[in-house]
Amino acid sequence: MRTAPAPRGTTPSVVLAAVIWTVTVLSLTPLAITMLIVGLFALSDGEFPPLLLGAALVAVVAGGALTLLYYAPCMRRLSLPARLAVLGALAFPVSSGLSLWALSV
Repeated sequence: MRTAPAPRGTTPSVVLAAVIWTVTVLSLTPLAITMLIVGLFALSDGEFPPLLLGAALVAVVAGGALTLLYYAPCMRRLSLPARLAVLGALAFPVSSGLSLWALSV
């Protein structure tokens, strides 16, 4: 059995996934800058702050959860752009909340 070739060009779901992931990554920018500054100060002081370890742990757990969800049977029925749009929509509140928390501490 042969499958139909993938359509050429940009589909709306590709644009939607790109916009969602762009906003998600941009919401992580203040967190990355804060962690860089804290890391540089900690390196110059000679000690390792637990805040960096906690942020790294949250990033690893969130990445693992998104990876598991990407390969879930219910998500495998979706097309790749739709799957990425759903994952980006789920990752955005976590990344925004983490950035707001880090900036308020």
